[in-house]
Amino acid sequence: MLYPELNDLMALKDRKVGLTHPSRRLVKSIAAGNYHSPFRGQGLEFDSVREYVPGDDIRSIDWRVTARTGSPHVKLFRADRERYITICVDMNAPMRFGTRNTFKSVQAARVAALLGWRAIACQDRVSACLFGDVPAGIQLLPPKRSRRSFCAMLKILSEPPKEQHQVLLDGVLQQIYATTHTGSLVYIISDFMNIDNNFQDVWLGRLCKKCDVVFIAVNDRADKAIAPIGVIGCGGSERQKTYINTDSIAGRRAYEALWKQNRQKLYEITSKLKIPVIELTTESDIYREIILGLKKGFRK
Repeated sequence: MLYPELNDLMALKDRKVGLTHPSRRLVKSIAAGNYHSPFRGQGLEFDSVREYVPGDDIRSIDWRVTARTGSPHVKLFRADRERYITICVDMNAPMRFGTRNTFKSVQAARVAALLGWRAIACQDRVSACLFGDVPAGIQLLPPKRSRRSFCAMLKILSEPPKEQHQVLLDGVLQQIYATTHTGSLVYIISDFMNIDNNFQDVWLGRLCKKCDVVFIAVNDRADKAIAPIGVIGCGGSERQKTYINTDSIAGRRAYEALWKQNRQKLYEITSKLKIPVIELTTESDIYREIILGLKKGFRK
Protein backbone atom coordinates (compact mmCIF):
# COMPACT_ATOMS: atom_id res chain seq x y z
CA MET A 1 0.00 0.00 0.00
CA LEU A 2 1.68 3.20 -1.24
CA TYR A 3 -0.81 5.49 0.47
CA PRO A 4 -2.51 5.23 3.86
CA GLU A 5 -6.26 4.91 4.16
CA LEU A 6 -7.81 8.17 5.33
CA ASN A 7 -10.01 6.24 7.77
CA ASP A 8 -6.89 4.70 9.34
CA LEU A 9 -5.36 8.14 9.87
CA MET A 10 -8.62 9.38 11.37
CA ALA A 11 -8.73 6.40 13.74
CA LEU A 12 -5.33 7.32 15.22
CA LYS A 13 -7.01 10.11 17.20
CA ASP A 14 -7.91 7.43 19.75
CA ARG A 15 -4.22 6.53 20.36
CA LYS A 16 -3.04 9.96 21.49
CA VAL A 17 -3.20 9.17 25.25
CA GLY A 18 0.24 9.16 26.83
CA LEU A 19 1.84 11.18 24.04
CA THR A 20 3.05 14.68 24.96
CA HIS A 21 4.66 17.43 22.91
CA PRO A 22 7.79 18.45 24.89
CA SER A 23 9.65 21.74 24.81
CA ARG A 24 13.05 23.14 25.75
CA ARG A 25 11.83 26.71 25.60
CA LEU A 26 8.90 28.78 26.74
CA VAL A 27 6.14 29.22 24.20
CA LYS A 28 5.46 32.56 22.52
CA SER A 29 1.83 33.38 21.67
CA ILE A 30 -0.76 36.06 22.22
CA ALA A 31 -3.53 33.64 23.21
CA ALA A 32 -4.08 31.77 26.46
CA GLY A 33 -3.31 28.07 26.50
CA ASN A 34 -1.64 25.22 28.36
CA TYR A 35 2.04 26.18 28.16
CA HIS A 36 4.49 28.69 29.65
CA SER A 37 5.48 31.47 27.28
CA PRO A 38 7.95 34.36 26.89
CA PHE A 39 5.70 37.41 27.18
CA ARG A 40 6.43 40.96 28.34
CA GLY A 41 3.76 42.47 30.51
CA GLN A 42 2.84 43.73 33.94
CA GLY A 43 2.37 41.18 36.70
CA LEU A 44 4.20 38.41 34.82
CA GLU A 45 7.11 36.55 36.38
CA PHE A 46 10.62 36.90 34.94
CA ASP A 47 11.97 33.50 33.95
CA SER A 48 15.26 33.64 32.03
CA VAL A 49 17.29 35.23 29.23
CA ARG A 50 18.05 33.81 25.80
CA GLU A 51 19.72 34.97 22.58
CA TYR A 52 17.62 37.25 20.36
CA VAL A 53 16.20 35.78 17.15
CA PRO A 54 14.45 37.71 14.36
CA GLY A 55 10.81 38.22 15.23
CA ASP A 56 11.34 38.82 18.95
CA ASP A 57 9.92 41.99 20.48
CA ILE A 58 12.84 44.45 20.71
CA ARG A 59 11.24 45.89 23.86
CA SER A 60 12.17 42.63 25.61
CA ILE A 61 15.91 43.06 24.99
CA ASP A 62 18.01 42.74 28.15
CA TRP A 63 20.54 45.50 27.59
CA ARG A 64 22.83 44.47 30.46
CA VAL A 65 23.27 40.93 29.15
CA THR A 66 23.54 42.26 25.60
CA ALA A 67 26.34 44.61 26.61
CA ARG A 68 28.14 41.90 28.59
CA THR A 69 28.00 39.23 25.88
CA GLY A 70 28.26 41.42 22.81
CA SER A 71 25.17 39.86 21.21
CA PRO A 72 21.49 40.80 21.72
CA HIS A 73 19.53 38.82 24.33
CA VAL A 74 15.86 39.03 25.36
CA LYS A 75 14.10 38.55 28.69
CA LEU A 76 11.56 35.78 29.03
CA PHE A 77 8.51 36.05 31.27
CA ARG A 78 6.11 33.33 32.37
CA ALA A 79 2.51 33.30 31.25
CA ASP A 80 0.24 30.53 30.06
CA ARG A 81 0.07 30.53 26.28
CA GLU A 82 -1.06 28.23 23.48
CA ARG A 83 1.45 26.17 21.53
CA TYR A 84 2.18 26.13 17.81
CA ILE A 85 2.99 22.73 16.29
CA THR A 86 4.36 22.46 12.75
CA ILE A 87 4.38 19.06 11.04
CA CYS A 88 6.62 18.77 7.99
CA VAL A 89 6.31 15.64 5.85
CA ASP A 90 8.56 14.49 3.01
CA MET A 91 6.29 13.40 0.14
CA ASN A 92 8.98 12.81 -2.47
CA ALA A 93 8.86 9.64 -4.58
CA PRO A 94 11.60 7.79 -2.61
CA MET A 95 9.27 7.78 0.40
CA ARG A 96 6.91 5.48 -1.53
CA PHE A 97 9.18 2.52 -0.92
CA GLY A 98 9.17 -0.40 1.46
CA THR A 99 10.12 -4.07 1.69
CA ARG A 100 8.78 -4.87 5.16
CA ASN A 101 5.26 -4.41 6.54
CA THR A 102 4.41 -1.11 4.78
CA PHE A 103 5.88 1.80 2.83
CA LYS A 104 7.81 4.72 4.27
CA SER A 105 5.14 7.11 2.97
CA VAL A 106 2.44 5.25 4.91
CA GLN A 107 4.46 5.18 8.10
CA ALA A 108 5.28 8.89 7.76
CA ALA A 109 1.58 9.74 7.33
CA ARG A 110 0.70 7.72 10.42
CA VAL A 111 3.34 9.56 12.45
CA ALA A 112 2.01 12.92 11.25
CA ALA A 113 -1.56 11.89 12.14
CA LEU A 114 -0.58 10.70 15.62
CA LEU A 115 1.31 13.90 16.41
CA GLY A 116 -1.41 16.10 14.98
CA TRP A 117 -4.28 14.46 16.84
CA ARG A 118 -2.41 14.93 20.11
CA ALA A 119 -1.87 18.60 19.31
CA ILE A 120 -5.56 19.09 18.48
CA ALA A 121 -6.51 17.43 21.76
CA CYS A 122 -4.29 19.92 23.62
CA GLN A 123 -5.89 22.82 21.71
CA ASP A 124 -2.61 23.63 20.01
CA ARG A 125 -2.47 25.36 16.65
CA VAL A 126 -1.31 22.87 14.02
CA SER A 127 0.30 23.88 10.74
CA ALA A 128 1.84 21.73 8.03
CA CYS A 129 4.59 21.84 5.44
CA LEU A 130 4.24 19.08 2.84
CA PHE A 131 7.01 18.94 0.25
CA GLY A 132 7.70 16.77 -2.76
CA ASP A 133 4.92 15.47 -4.98
CA VAL A 134 2.41 18.18 -4.10
CA PRO A 135 1.33 21.26 -6.12
CA ALA A 136 4.33 23.56 -6.76
CA GLY A 137 6.54 21.15 -4.81
CA ILE A 138 5.59 22.53 -1.41
CA GLN A 139 2.24 23.01 0.28
CA LEU A 140 1.88 25.11 3.44
CA LEU A 141 -1.20 24.85 5.64
CA PRO A 142 -1.63 27.72 8.15
CA PRO A 143 -1.79 27.08 11.90
CA LYS A 144 -5.30 26.33 13.13
CA ARG A 145 -6.93 24.56 16.04
CA SER A 146 -9.75 23.01 14.00
CA ARG A 147 -10.17 19.34 13.19
CA ARG A 148 -11.38 20.29 9.71
CA SER A 149 -8.09 21.98 8.87
CA PHE A 150 -6.06 19.06 10.21
CA CYS A 151 -8.18 16.56 8.29
CA ALA A 152 -7.36 18.49 5.11
CA MET A 153 -3.69 17.65 5.72
CA LEU A 154 -4.53 13.97 6.31
CA LYS A 155 -6.48 13.89 3.05
CA ILE A 156 -3.47 15.18 1.11
CA LEU A 157 -1.25 12.54 2.74
CA SER A 158 -3.64 9.76 1.77
CA GLU A 159 -4.15 10.67 -1.89
CA PRO A 160 -1.95 9.72 -4.88
CA PRO A 161 0.05 12.74 -6.13
CA LYS A 162 -1.22 14.69 -9.11
CA GLU A 163 2.17 16.28 -9.75
CA GLN A 164 5.76 15.06 -9.52
CA HIS A 165 8.56 17.12 -8.02
CA GLN A 166 11.91 16.38 -6.44
CA VAL A 167 12.19 18.78 -3.51
CA LEU A 168 15.02 18.39 -1.02
CA LEU A 169 14.54 19.40 2.58
CA ASP A 170 17.34 21.97 2.49
CA GLY A 171 15.37 23.72 -0.25
CA VAL A 172 12.32 24.31 1.95
CA LEU A 173 13.99 25.15 5.27
CA GLN A 174 13.85 28.87 4.52
CA GLN A 175 10.08 28.69 4.01
CA ILE A 176 9.63 26.63 7.17
CA TYR A 177 11.62 29.24 9.07
CA ALA A 178 9.62 32.12 7.57
CA THR A 179 6.20 30.61 8.33
CA THR A 180 6.69 29.20 11.84
CA HIS A 181 6.07 31.17 15.02
CA THR A 182 8.85 31.72 17.52
CA GLY A 183 8.73 28.99 20.15
CA SER A 184 6.98 26.49 17.87
CA LEU A 185 7.67 22.78 17.97
CA VAL A 186 8.65 21.63 14.47
CA TYR A 187 8.52 17.96 13.52
CA ILE A 188 10.32 17.03 10.30
CA ILE A 189 9.38 13.56 9.03
CA SER A 190 11.56 12.15 6.26
CA ASP A 191 13.91 9.31 5.39
CA PHE A 192 16.77 11.88 5.37
CA MET A 193 18.47 9.96 2.58
CA ASN A 194 19.42 13.10 0.62
CA ILE A 195 21.65 14.99 3.03
CA ASP A 196 24.16 17.22 1.23
CA ASN A 197 26.66 19.85 2.34
CA ASN A 198 24.03 22.59 2.09
CA PHE A 199 21.69 20.88 4.54
CA GLN A 200 23.35 22.33 7.62
CA ASP A 201 23.56 25.76 6.06
CA VAL A 202 22.17 28.91 7.62
CA TRP A 203 18.43 28.14 7.63
CA LEU A 204 18.48 24.98 9.74
CA GLY A 205 20.63 26.75 12.32
CA ARG A 206 18.28 29.73 12.37
CA LEU A 207 15.26 27.47 12.70
CA CYS A 208 16.81 25.73 15.72
CA LYS A 209 17.37 29.07 17.42
CA LYS A 210 13.78 30.10 16.80
CA CYS A 211 11.96 26.80 17.49
CA ASP A 212 12.29 23.33 18.97
CA VAL A 213 13.07 20.96 16.10
CA VAL A 214 12.65 17.17 16.08
CA PHE A 215 13.75 14.89 13.25
CA ILE A 216 11.72 11.71 12.77
CA ALA A 217 13.58 9.43 10.37
CA VAL A 218 11.46 6.77 8.68
CA ASN A 219 13.48 4.13 6.85
CA ASP A 220 13.15 0.63 5.45
CA ARG A 221 15.59 -2.24 6.06
CA ALA A 222 16.62 -2.03 2.43
CA ASP A 223 17.77 1.59 2.90
CA LYS A 224 20.55 0.24 5.12
CA ALA A 225 21.45 -3.02 3.42
CA ILE A 226 20.21 -4.87 0.38
CA ALA A 227 19.79 -8.60 -0.14
CA PRO A 228 21.31 -10.44 -3.12
CA ILE A 229 18.30 -10.57 -5.47
CA GLY A 230 19.87 -9.89 -8.86
CA VAL A 231 19.72 -6.69 -10.90
CA ILE A 232 17.20 -4.12 -9.66
CA GLY A 233 16.26 -0.64 -10.84
CA CYS A 234 16.01 2.18 -8.32
CA GLY A 235 14.42 5.55 -9.01
CA GLY A 236 11.35 7.07 -10.60
CA SER A 237 10.96 7.11 -14.38
CA GLU A 238 12.94 4.79 -16.65
CA ARG A 239 15.34 7.62 -17.55
CA GLN A 240 16.03 8.35 -13.87
CA LYS A 241 16.57 4.77 -12.73
CA THR A 242 19.87 3.47 -11.41
CA TYR A 243 20.45 -0.26 -11.88
CA ILE A 244 22.26 -2.19 -9.17
CA ASN A 245 23.58 -5.74 -9.35
CA THR A 246 22.75 -6.89 -5.85
CA ASP A 247 24.54 -10.21 -6.41
CA SER A 248 27.83 -8.30 -6.35
CA ILE A 249 29.42 -8.40 -2.91
CA ALA A 250 31.39 -5.22 -3.68
CA GLY A 251 28.19 -3.52 -4.82
CA ARG A 252 26.35 -4.42 -1.62
CA ARG A 253 29.26 -3.20 0.48
CA ALA A 254 29.34 0.09 -1.43
CA TYR A 255 25.59 0.44 -0.89
CA GLU A 256 25.99 -0.11 2.87
CA ALA A 257 28.88 2.37 2.95
CA LEU A 258 26.65 5.06 1.43
CA TRP A 259 24.08 4.46 4.19
CA LYS A 260 26.73 4.75 6.91
CA GLN A 261 28.05 7.98 5.40
CA ASN A 262 24.53 9.37 5.27
CA ARG A 263 23.78 8.54 8.91
CA GLN A 264 27.13 9.83 10.08
CA LYS A 265 26.49 13.15 8.38
CA LEU A 266 22.95 13.30 9.76
CA TYR A 267 24.10 12.71 13.33
CA GLU A 268 26.98 15.18 13.01
CA ILE A 269 24.46 17.86 12.05
CA THR A 270 21.86 16.98 14.68
CA SER A 271 24.47 16.66 17.43
CA LYS A 272 25.89 20.09 16.59
CA LEU A 273 22.45 21.72 16.60
CA LYS A 274 21.07 19.59 19.48
CA ILE A 275 18.22 18.21 17.37
CA PRO A 276 16.62 15.02 18.75
CA VAL A 277 16.37 12.22 16.18
CA ILE A 278 13.76 9.49 16.46
CA GLU A 279 14.62 6.50 14.26
CA LEU A 280 11.66 4.50 12.92
CA THR A 281 11.38 1.71 10.41
CA THR A 282 8.49 0.50 8.28
CA GLU A 283 8.09 -2.23 10.92
CA SER A 284 8.09 0.03 14.00
CA ASP A 285 5.31 0.43 16.54
CA ILE A 286 5.24 4.17 15.93
CA TYR A 287 3.12 4.97 18.98
CA ARG A 288 5.60 3.35 21.36
CA GLU A 289 8.73 4.55 19.58
CA ILE A 290 7.60 8.18 19.37
CA ILE A 291 6.74 8.33 23.08
CA LEU A 292 10.10 6.82 24.04
CA GLY A 293 11.99 8.94 21.49
CA LEU A 294 10.51 12.23 22.68
CA LYS A 295 11.21 11.41 26.32
CA LYS A 296 14.80 10.54 25.51
CA GLY A 297 15.38 13.45 23.14
CA PHE A 298 14.11 16.11 25.56
CA ARG A 299 15.50 14.59 28.75
CA LYS A 300 17.35 17.23 30.73
